[in-house]
Amino acid sequence: MFASKFTRRALAAAVAGGSLATILAAGATGGLASSASAATSPAPAAGIAPAAAVIGSDRLLGYTGTEGGVWLQNLSTGGLTSAGGHLIGAPALMTDGSTLFVFGRGTDNHLWVNSCNWSFSCGAWVSLGGNLTSAPAASVSGPSAADYSVYARGANGALWSRTRTASGWGGWRSLGGQLRSGTAPAAAYMTGQGPYTLVVGTNQQLYVEGPGVTGFSPAGGRTTSTPALTAIPSAQNQPAALIGFARGTDNAGYYHRFIADTPGWHSMGGRLNSGLAAFTQIVTTIPTTYAYALGADNQIYEDSGAWAAPTTSLTGWHQVG
Repeated sequence: MFASKFTRRALAAAVAGGSLATILAAGATGGLASSASAATSPAPAAGIAPAAAVIGSDRLLGYTGTEGGVWLQNLSTGGLTSAGGHLIGAPALMTDGSTLFVFGRGTDNHLWVNSCNWSFSCGAWVSLGGNLTSAPAASVSGPSAADYSVYARGANGALWSRTRTASGWGGWRSLGGQLRSGTAPAAAYMTGQGPYTLVVGTNQQLYVEGPGVTGFSPAGGRTTSTPALTAIPSAQNQPAALIGFARGTDNAGYYHRFIADTPGWHSMGGRLNSGLAAFTQIVTTIPTTYAYALGADNQIYEDSGAWAAPTTSLTGWHQVG
């Protein structure tokens, strides 16, 4: 079950040193194949978290299939297509205008990226190097909406990041910390503040890193799975806030409203079989979060909630796709 307090202590296990091996490796082999389509889609790989994003009014899902490839689904139209590739773990989705970026950890442990248009026509996978030991997370990093960062656990267990701006990709840099093996970070951008990450420490507890936070600040709770993080804007007389999602040790889903007057983890129920993914969409002026995870039957489930008050009324878990 989850603890209830969000405090401002530094992560005791944080470390600043170390490096990602083969950071600038180029021309990698054994990674991701080019995109392809298929008449029949495989089921999601067991225990691997889905990915989620939004373009305009369309809600998008991504998942790693049982064959290792990336599959994309538009929940608004029902369209499903293959983005190809061969991943270790979950993909990460991020949108820039009408472009969908798909990130993943290849079989060579490099970070790979593919870009797709609104109709899910995807290009070739490109290696961004590194030596990842987790699936990646991606988020706008600001100040421009076209500036974004990718995060992953490095070979030394620390959180590493690489940022793209109008000048191109920068180098890998360590953000420190010690992340639990088998979990990936989550990332989200809060307008006017910057990018934040939510990670799982080696003690199974959750930690937040970002602007205004010293090191990694304990967020309470306990999980052995990849969490999710999204930001809601100020609306309905409520301030902007980060919303975290995680799978508890009882396999139920939990949510936490950070940077708000109502801290603590709250149960969403369900019986989850993976980590989570989440995003925010404005629905009739109200910030609405959508969280996704695999259920006990290994199918993808959704739980949404409108944030017109400090707490939210969730719809409950229901199968999608």
